[in-house]
Amino acid sequence: MWDQLVVGAAPGDAITRSALLLRRELAAHGRADIYAQHREPGMHELVGPLEDLAHRPNRARPLIFHASIGSWPIYQALAHETELILVHHNFSPPESFAPYAPDVASDLVRGRWELEQIRDRVVRAIADSEFNAQELRDLGYTDVEVIAPTPDIGRLSRATPDPAMLARITSWNADPLVLCVAQQLPHKRIERVLAAMAVLQQEHMPGARLAFVGVDRFPTYSQGLRLLGRTVGLREPHLLGRVTDAELTALYLRARVFLTLSEHEGFCVPAVESMAIGLPIVASRRAAIPSTVDNAALLIDDPDDPALVAAVVQRVATDERLRRTLIGRGVRRAKLLAAPASLPRLVRAVLSTEPALAEAVAP
Repeated sequence: MWDQLVVGAAPGDAITRSALLLRRELAAHGRADIYAQHREPGMHELVGPLEDLAHRPNRARPLIFHASIGSWPIYQALAHETELILVHHNFSPPESFAPYAPDVASDLVRGRWELEQIRDRVVRAIADSEFNAQELRDLGYTDVEVIAPTPDIGRLSRATPDPAMLARITSWNADPLVLCVAQQLPHKRIERVLAAMAVLQQEHMPGARLAFVGVDRFPTYSQGLRLLGRTVGLREPHLLGRVTDAELTALYLRARVFLTLSEHEGFCVPAVESMAIGLPIVASRRAAIPSTVDNAALLIDDPDDPALVAAVVQRVATDERLRRTLIGRGVRRAKLLAAPASLPRLVRAVLSTEPALAEAVAP
């Protein structure tokens, strides 16, 4: 009934997962397709190419556009759409990318201009968080609805922890294991995590180990991270790249603390996964992170102070009363944000563009 457009489709990508979940629900009312400019391996059977968008089966209805970065081919394709439902997933700060990928920085700058240009054709504006909603308001949008990006945390509870990963973690003899899940992108500020972990090992917990899960997007940045880890004296960091859900579940279950010191997040799905599985969080008080975790994490005002971060991580790892409090709050918070709660809201927002159908399928 409604088609969707994403800039890039990739396994494990939060936006791709959200689009697939939404398609599953919309398909109950008729054919629903997804298109993308970039499709990584494993996506070609699920997502169509951008060039097929002009022949999409539901041209009589608004196109659902998931905005995450500027793209001239996407913008040109949107020129042929008369009505759009905008789902804004946030644009990363371009200045973070300029030293490593000037072309990406340019796309991020242009993306905001593109959102202004399509504004008059947007019949429904949806944002992942209040932080993202304010970005749309700053671009002239009104009546923006905030809906969490349907994180499918249930897939982790359905996955059996990978035995090989469990054995691998045991071999690290970590006390504690600190987990960070993030793409290797400059605005994630992974260097802060490396520096804080080095201090944790040197000053508090020599046996602590870092497990980092995240795809390498820019080799220059990733190489710099590895060099920094050696420079600050971080011992045995485990840089795992992309992992399966079964491997990720094993890591969440065996980790003692989830640590993210990102400078810019439009939502932060890994934090929701951590809360759902009962893993306490230490995070930077930046962008949308505070509104995502609410009171279910210890937030760091100065994430550039590795000694401060290390001390907080050490406390969360060892203070059982604090851990129980954070775990309880986190599980409750995750339930409010996860797909079973947020996906029906997203479906209703889409259906609201066709009142007759919305009334017919209303529970």
